[in-house]
Amino acid sequence: MAMNIHNPGAGLATGQRQVWGFGLDTAIDQLVYLAPGARIFYVDPNNAQAVDFGNTGRDPTVPLATVQAAVNLCRDHQGDTIVVGANDAWQYSPQNRPIDIIESVVVPVTAGGIRIIGAAPTPWGVQWQAGDDNEVALTVNAMDVLVEGFLFAEEIYNNTTGIFTQWVSAIAETGENLTVRNCVFDSLDYGVVMDFSWFNQIYNCYFESCSVAAIHNAGIGGAPAGNAGYNQIHDNQLLRNAVALNLGAGNGSFIYRNRITVPNAAAITATAINLDGTDNQVSENFLSCTSGQAADLAPKGANDFWIYNHATDGAY
Repeated sequence: MAMNIHNPGAGLATGQRQVWGFGLDTAIDQLVYLAPGARIFYVDPNNAQAVDFGNTGRDPTVPLATVQAAVNLCRDHQGDTIVVGANDAWQYSPQNRPIDIIESVVVPVTAGGIRIIGAAPTPWGVQWQAGDDNEVALTVNAMDVLVEGFLFAEEIYNNTTGIFTQWVSAIAETGENLTVRNCVFDSLDYGVVMDFSWFNQIYNCYFESCSVAAIHNAGIGGAPAGNAGYNQIHDNQLLRNAVALNLGAGNGSFIYRNRITVPNAAAITATAINLDGTDNQVSENFLSCTSGQAADLAPKGANDFWIYNHATDGAY
């Protein structure tokens, strides 16, 4: 079992009922996943038996063909998990399982609290592309969604985005509290875009060659988009992106231990951390520029705190 997928049998004593109604005598305990009654849905387009129509998606030997079909089966905040089978569609792989995820998926407001997990030891083993030019591979309009273990790439279609999350109202789009971890974003326009979305966590991810921005606050430039804030962005690697962290006037975020290599150190102001909100803390980041160039990062918010970041010639 891949290390990023929890073993539902871990810690359970054989023959001993753990939760009333969920004993070995009913076999229901084999499907308990984070919460009693939670469900696992399997997706694997490389499986010859994969089909969406009429499929419950709960038998790994007869998986669903698309992620959207699995999302449509998930229930709101009941601990449901989507497990997406590995592929080797990445350009440097042997192409033994060459069919990757090629679809623009939307998580609706009625599917909050779900997890979408790539079942490979590393994210390069589960490639995902948007379904057409100018589209988003995964749009999250629900709260408390976790995404882990995918390579969001642009190989077939152009001007695409990896993940977009948006908050509009409590009954429309409610994309907040999103967790994105252990993912790769390669050669997209945008890696992760947040529109008026708060309390997100983006960590242990790798962003390379995003042509507009790796992590982007859609509120830059004002209406109709709103500022993203109160986010935690940490322990990411950002290499050769047009802009690494394009956060604008977002407030209350913690940005720490990111490693940022920009295409042009002389343009560090525009390409590393663009942030001029308030009450943000920026600390222990590693930047590919001198301390003098880093000290000139501007504009900074009047009540932002930059603490012990690292440059090529020492900390500042």
